[in-house]
Amino acid sequence: MNESLAWNRWCNEVPGLGELRIPRYFFSNMFDIGIRKIELHCFPDASQKAYGMVASLRILFNDERIQTVFVGSKTRVDPLKKLTLPRLELMGALLSARLSDRIIKALNLNLICRFWTDLQITLFWIKGTVNKLKPFIKNRIEEIGKLTSPED
Repeated sequence: MNESLAWNRWCNEVPGLGELRIPRYFFSNMFDIGIRKIELHCFPDASQKAYGMVASLRILFNDERIQTVFVGSKTRVDPLKKLTLPRLELMGALLSARLSDRIIKALNLNLICRFWTDLQITLFWIKGTVNKLKPFIKNRIEEIGKLTSPED
């Protein structure tokens, strides 16, 4: 009976979703106030079932206020051939590099880009020398290198 009650309650609340408004813009009247700096932050992550990333803008205004807005995300289901978690994290980092490149081109703004990872091995691969890496890792690191700069 509890499930039936919950279902009926949810069905009654659905019409209220029509009132929900989600802004589809990043910079409403922000340029009138003055923006000091805009940063794009990308956060990849992975599990044994999926990997993906989230991108957000961090906007610092002249009056020291900070606003963060969601820009986009991308997810993928893990391949049928099982990969190790570090390799999946690397795939998430590659998604971050690809999507950040598209975001930067689409917004056409002077952005500072920051990439975050929670595995040291991923960072080691990206900042290291690609010559000694296995082809799977090397190919992805090379593409990340073409889309990003080492300072990011």
